[in-house]
Amino acid sequence: MPSSLSPEERRRRRAALRRHHPDLGGNAEEFMRTLRVWESRSSTGTPGPPGAEVRFVHRPRGLRRLLAWWQRRSRRSSAPRRVV
Repeated sequence: MPSSLSPEERRRRRAALRRHHPDLGGNAEEFMRTLRVWESRSSTGTPGPPGAEVRFVHRPRGLRRLLAWWQRRSRRSSAPRRVV
């Protein structure tokens, strides 16, 4: 977030982004549009650091999450565990 924003502008920016954030039930396209609008208002014309784009990651929940964990765990090593 640019430091040139006043505290009031920062508060409004955070409220707008929270309202549309996908993790909080908002629409991803609307979130991206709002983010671009705020960046264009405060941008000095220089691009951000490489890899600064927004990415949405879907993580499994419930039983699928447990199954994914178990599959990752079972792929770690085929060597028998050492008993001390």
